[in-house]
Amino acid sequence: MKDSYELETPGGAFYAFPKAPWGTASEFVARAIEHELLIIPGNIFSHRDTHFRISYAASDETIQRGIEVLRKLVHEKPKRTA
Repeated sequence: MKDSYELETPGGAFYAFPKAPWGTASEFVARAIEHELLIIPGNIFSHRDTHFRISYAASDETIQRGIEVLRKLVHEKPKRTA
């Protein structure tokens, strides 16, 4: 996963703030939600729409499922509307 996502080492708490691998963070989050993975777009926390927030205060099973979805999403392309 570290080859697919730019990730700063968290400074505390139980959140990670990776950069979306394609599109805007809002586009990426929308695709994640379609796969039943709830992550939060970074523009909720700043003016940029480049990163998303993940909480890892969850069971190992939930974290593993989230990792699987993120691995799939990194290879998808954003859906563009005309």
